[in-house]
Amino acid sequence: MKTGLLYLMLTVMACCPSAAHGQGRSGGSPGGMPGNMPMPRDITGSRDLPGRGPPEWNDNASSRGSSGLEQADIARDQRLSKTQSDRATLIARDRPAGYELDRNGALAVRGEVLTSGLEAYQLARIERAGFKVIRRSEIAELGITVEVVEHDDLSASQAIKRLRRIDPDGRFDLNHVYFESSAGPAQGLVASVPMQSSTGARAVVGMIDTGVAPIVESSARVRIVRRSFSSGPAVAAHGTAVAALLARERGMITIYAADIFGVGMQGGTAELLARALGWMASQRVPVINVSMVGPSNGLVGAATNAMIVRGYIIVAPVGNDGPRAELLYPASYPGVIAVSAAGADGRLLPEASRVKRVDFVGPGIATVPDPSGRMTVVRGTSFAAPIVSRQLADLVTSPNPGAARRALSLLSSKAIRRRASGNAFGRGLVGIDLLAEVAK
Repeated sequence: MKTGLLYLMLTVMACCPSAAHGQGRSGGSPGGMPGNMPMPRDITGSRDLPGRGPPEWNDNASSRGSSGLEQADIARDQRLSKTQSDRATLIARDRPAGYELDRNGALAVRGEVLTSGLEAYQLARIERAGFKVIRRSEIAELGITVEVVEHDDLSASQAIKRLRRIDPDGRFDLNHVYFESSAGPAQGLVASVPMQSSTGARAVVGMIDTGVAPIVESSARVRIVRRSFSSGPAVAAHGTAVAALLARERGMITIYAADIFGVGMQGGTAELLARALGWMASQRVPVINVSMVGPSNGLVGAATNAMIVRGYIIVAPVGNDGPRAELLYPASYPGVIAVSAAGADGRLLPEASRVKRVDFVGPGIATVPDPSGRMTVVRGTSFAAPIVSRQLADLVTSPNPGAARRALSLLSSKAIRRRASGNAFGRGLVGIDLLAEVAK
């Protein structure tokens, strides 16, 4: 079993230094792929997703009536778009000891099955069948307990089939791997993100991503609280760019930065994403930016739903699969604020996923510092999401359903609506200093 880091370096554009760091139990990173190759899809059965629709405070009409159960039924038999399938296949083929593909082509940690909510007698039953619990996590703030189990003789996909025969009522899912939602070369006009004056209060916002470089804290008005959920913190361009965009507007800000990629094994997984959400809840961070894309996953769905019904605002990009896009998560979960990306001309980026539900569109091309402090241009829906997250963070001070509803309503009232745009622009353009004709 190999233990070193693996960087699958294809073409790295100077203007978009993306770095995906999801890792498997054999070590190594499935990342380093170009950012215009986003992520996987769904394998869960309907029993594994939260059985609630969007929370009452989310008044997005396009998400009403679409429960997690319905989404699972749609996604269960639907394969990935080609770009995502190719990305996952390449990683699984290169590191077969560490990764495998689910039936829809999404990447997962080989052999690992996530369970949640099992009673002691249920765990004893599966242990008698040859399974062993290799990790256990208590996400107390969300009321979720997670056990990671494996069987020495089975892949994760095979293990789930056997587990469901042993315990048809159990909750089982793969430990899927997520990637940052970056795009390709940053060509085109850079959208002007207007610096807005602050109300004087310190904004609080969270991000779940890669590590953040100290350069973002060069201003005294920016404070970053870091926590690593993988094997050692790792500074990376993607997390640094997202943090810089969160901090771009004037005013004091505290950023809670959860690094779920790190430098060790099993980074970027569903397990770590759920644990990071639990940390955000323990710190009462009202708005959380998750600039990642991946498949529908039972544990992530349950954690996301638990956050949203408590009044937390989760913001995520729709991905960069273009016109042939399939649903990606967490953006496609009911209640999550789904963000697409536009250029300075107010038009959607060609690679921005064309999905049915979009809440806001933000600037998708921006100039940000890389970890060394050198200014570079980044592009993709990953970099539109933090613009929306920051503006929402300026409107709420603590997680609360009523406050979340009011913040979304106020941001919607300020958004620029484009005529004859259908659902592609959701509630409108946010954070882009555009000419008046853009709204026509």
